[in-house]
Amino acid sequence: MSIHQQSQPLDAVLDTDRFGTINVLSLLGQTLYEANRGNDERALLLLGTALVALQSKKASFALQGVLAADHLVGKIAGERPLETVFRQVLP
Repeated sequence: MSIHQQSQPLDAVLDTDRFGTINVLSLLGQTLYEANRGNDERALLLLGTALVALQSKKASFALQGVLAADHLVGKIAGERPLETVFRQVLP
């Protein structure tokens, strides 16, 4: 980016197709990483978030925020809340 080039507002950057593509590819990469580590539940959540990202960037960012918060709580408390929910819902 040139110094003389006018800076774009954040909303304009987030609305670009290139940014959306990078977001989806990043989510798919995270999905593969978690699946290879044996974290199937988290991999499914990330895959679902990638599919949502194809339709709605805002919803995708909200889901990514939830997953990040879940990860952070898991680091602090020792157990992730979403894993607890999965154990209660899934047999």
